[in-house]
Amino acid sequence: MTDEMTDTLEGIILTPEAKKPIGEYEFVSDKSRAKELDDTARLAILQILRKGIDDIKTTKSKDPATGDTIIRQRDVKRTALSVVEIVKMSKEHEGLEEITKNQVYHHLPKLIDAGYIIELGKVITGKRETHYYRRTAKGFVLVTGFTGADEKLLLKKSKTYNDEMLKVFDIKLTEKQKEELNQLKLQVYKKEVEVRAEVAKLIRSDVADKEVLNMFEFLVTMYAMVSEDYIDLHKRMRDILLHNK
Repeated sequence: MTDEMTDTLEGIILTPEAKKPIGEYEFVSDKSRAKELDDTARLAILQILRKGIDDIKTTKSKDPATGDTIIRQRDVKRTALSVVEIVKMSKEHEGLEEITKNQVYHHLPKLIDAGYIIELGKVITGKRETHYYRRTAKGFVLVTGFTGADEKLLLKKSKTYNDEMLKVFDIKLTEKQKEELNQLKLQVYKKEVEVRAEVAKLIRSDVADKEVLNMFEFLVTMYAMVSEDYIDLHKRMRDILLHNK
């Protein structure tokens, strides 16, 4: 994820909010704020902004020996997207909810009000204005509970993940076993949600490192393993994948 201005955003007029640096990982513990994400379209918008879109960054410098202008271009991921780009990327990313332009216009203000997204600025081309939006943090970790949108999204992601896994590894499952595996992964996640708030209380400072987030997920697993049901769910998944061996 990058904050740098790409060729597409050259000449952008930034909003006051854009001057604030993007955060790393934010733990969302406020229930009313977390409830704003109980919608698959809003979750999709946030994930699309995290994944970004391909763009080009051009830099110019002077050759100290000749004084000639040196132009260099490199590929980058731009994480500030327009409404049209958000809609476009929703169709290209597997496992995400495909959303319409009307949905984006409807949900963006709610995500902005909840502090998940800001309007970065606008680019004026002739009489046309294109507004760009980005997340306020690279990652959001909900520690307040399990939502209906979580369930729908997780089932969709589980199916995509399992299908890809079965393409890569020589594991043959029936459709019934695949569906059971998806449901078991959903139950595992629900068990982990029950202890996430408890583990989040142990954090001593702001999370500014992905490794800290990995540690958080590890501790969530350790806390969840107190539950025999949680362990049994993993054993059942193991049995399905190993064909009861």
